[in-house]
Amino acid sequence: MKERKSSLTLSSRRGSSTDTTLTCWKALFLSSLLLLVGFLVRLNYQLAQELSMDQGTAAAVAVSGVAPSANDIEDEGAQKRLASLRKKVSTMKEKVGVMKGMVEDIKRQNAGMGSEFQPLTCTPETARKQAARMNKRFQEWWSHSACPDQVWMENVTNVFRREQGVVGGKGDGLKPFLILDIGCNKGYTSADFFDALSPGTNMNPKQLLNAIRAVARDMKTKFDRDGGVCNDANKPLNKDRKTERNVEVHCFEPSPATYNMLKAARSKLMNQEHKAKWHIHNVGLHEKNGQMSWHSACASSVGDELCTIVPDDTEGAVQVPVVTVDKFLENRYQEMPLVHMLKIDAEGLDPAVLTGSTRLLTQNRAAMVMFEFNPGLSEKDPPHGMWGKRGNPRKKLLEVTGWLDELGYDCYLDTHLVEKRESDKGVPVAPALYRITGDCITEEPRVRGWANVVCAARKFEDAALVLRKLATMV
Repeated sequence: MKERKSSLTLSSRRGSSTDTTLTCWKALFLSSLLLLVGFLVRLNYQLAQELSMDQGTAAAVAVSGVAPSANDIEDEGAQKRLASLRKKVSTMKEKVGVMKGMVEDIKRQNAGMGSEFQPLTCTPETARKQAARMNKRFQEWWSHSACPDQVWMENVTNVFRREQGVVGGKGDGLKPFLILDIGCNKGYTSADFFDALSPGTNMNPKQLLNAIRAVARDMKTKFDRDGGVCNDANKPLNKDRKTERNVEVHCFEPSPATYNMLKAARSKLMNQEHKAKWHIHNVGLHEKNGQMSWHSACASSVGDELCTIVPDDTEGAVQVPVVTVDKFLENRYQEMPLVHMLKIDAEGLDPAVLTGSTRLLTQNRAAMVMFEFNPGLSEKDPPHGMWGKRGNPRKKLLEVTGWLDELGYDCYLDTHLVEKRESDKGVPVAPALYRITGDCITEEPRVRGWANVVCAARKFEDAALVLRKLATMV
């Protein structure tokens, strides 16, 4: 591989020999199809001649493929010849149909191969510079990785609309935008996507906060951090306040208390007349299906981050059903749907949820993936989650992103941009994203608080390009 001046190396998973082979096969199938169609015309012409038609009529029959029926022929020998020829024509038509299907398969494969974004690999020097800027950023801002700005969300509607047309599933362009919000908590990620994709629904972070507080008043209580840990309710809203689109957001919340609050908030926000739908499920997502024990906080505290899986013998544990992403989609839809965003915030169990999404990810039916990396959870007492030194079982971020890379996904650490008051003090600019995939981060990153990782399938070039452009250091 050659080194570019920009310190990047591009490597193609499919070389020119693959493209040449594909072109040859496509040409062969098209030629065969033309020969079969020509043979059908010849059979029809022969049929017409056998029935003693004049040349002009025979030619018309050959082109139109319409000939008299056996009932119109009085001669018994001609009837037998007609039946024999029609059988040949029927057989040839079946072969033509099979050939057409094979050509369409070749076209789909060709479209998929041509559209997949080329992988990118960082040189050691580029990786070193990016790591130095990322670590320096922690001295400038206590935790630029927590509560990131999610700049990539700014144009997500246009990106998702273009991805609807990417080859990969029949009728994707007619189906709703599909968001899986796993670890829904108070619902602010759901609200973000409703505001981005269907702002006319009037379901957005600000309206959600109003609904949550109205529910709290009904219950004569107050929910802790009701505006979200990252002050989510104060995010700027979409300037478009009228457009409504078909959107389905599935919100998965294992805490019975939080689940009931979300349902009550939804009843104050949305009605059945809206195109956009918010489905709320009292279920946990994992790498297996069944029942699991959850912390007692799940039963009574709304939005409590202690609500996580615990050993079965834990006192006061709550039994909540768990399901894999693949199983949920299999039960809900007739075929694997196109998931525009698979968002996971599973209190350290994110790797397990990703494992339960293997079929979805292997088929590249998730255009984008977002999950939380929080190694600090395993340092708590009691420890929980899979990240960090005490993870059970321990999973490393680079191990997970390496697996996603093999499946065709580019992953990045999301971040908090340099603010104006910082730049006024001389703080240099920093990228919106730090690239992980392609040896761009080579050591397990040290974060404060937590970090969000956002990934895009290279098959969905527009989404992959949006993220790559925001990782300005590579």
